[in-house]
Amino acid sequence: MKPEHPSWWDPHSDQPFKLDRIQKSRLKADNLNEYLRTALTAIGSIPAIAWHYSCPQRHTPSPADFIGLGISPDHGDHSEVADLTEELGVQKLLLRVPSWHVSQLDYYLDFATRFKGRDLLINILQSRQSVLDPARWLNAVDQIITAFYPLTKTFQIGNAVNRSKWGCHHTGEYLELLKGLGNLRESRPRLVLGGSSVIDFEPLATLRTLSNSHCYQLDVCTCALYVNRRGSPYARQYGLFDLERKIRLIRAMTEWSNRCAPRLWITETNWPLLNTKPYTPNSGLPRSTVDEVTQAKYLTEYYRIAHQTGCVERVYWWQLVNPGYGLVDHREGVIRRMPSFHAFAELVSGTALSA
Repeated sequence: MKPEHPSWWDPHSDQPFKLDRIQKSRLKADNLNEYLRTALTAIGSIPAIAWHYSCPQRHTPSPADFIGLGISPDHGDHSEVADLTEELGVQKLLLRVPSWHVSQLDYYLDFATRFKGRDLLINILQSRQSVLDPARWLNAVDQIITAFYPLTKTFQIGNAVNRSKWGCHHTGEYLELLKGLGNLRESRPRLVLGGSSVIDFEPLATLRTLSNSHCYQLDVCTCALYVNRRGSPYARQYGLFDLERKIRLIRAMTEWSNRCAPRLWITETNWPLLNTKPYTPNSGLPRSTVDEVTQAKYLTEYYRIAHQTGCVERVYWWQLVNPGYGLVDHREGVIRRMPSFHAFAELVSGTALSA
């Protein structure tokens, strides 16, 4: 049976509802202390990161290793979802598992077993309760890893940790959630743990999760590198950083990091679609929302740019079935492959990735 999400979760856009301004406590002492630590880290790291940025380590993966796709048991018939992934031929899949559903893992396990033979990444989601009760959080993480370990050895710890609505009021609270990860490896020597889990391009937050004095070690830096608010992936943020430069900077941070191996995965990106509320995850304004043909164009450009940098191992589109930002519209029980579905298939086949 499908688990019920809490009242603060939006089941259409697959994320927490936006918090009221009063719920965002940015000026409390612990927040200010965290901002100071982040600033000091940045000041001390700039020369080394600049050097790594100018001399990046490059590796160009094959399309099968590079192209990933998010899937969800909450949208569409499970058999149809499996058939669609088979049609696309995608090998890298990402599945979110909420920590608050730890007592209902069979629902997610039954769905995941439909994709045997695929390389599955489990993204373990946190909530505010995770921050308030870290022992319970760590126990939930342990249970999720134990349940899925026969299917996969690869897990992402947390998601969008720089957004208060996801539970962490500042980056330091996420660092506390990473405590105890070493204990999870003791009986699982092949465990691969991804983290940082920053959404959008916020390099200071990313740097703070990768270089600090806390006690944990990540195997790969994961990030939800959305650029849709800028329009095209060629558009620049802060007047300097287009998608290529964003990727190169984050990769340079991983090479400087004392908490993460020099590996980078982009575990979420998409362009929300016009006139698809309540499924679209943003305001629906044209500035950050596109039509279906433009979405397919930007999807292709994003993957080409990221692949050509040689600085990122994988990019996952979030997600397969969702009329607000996915590749397939499933409203009214009818499966409709949107232009982005066909663009994604061409990328997986290798015919469009290097064009």
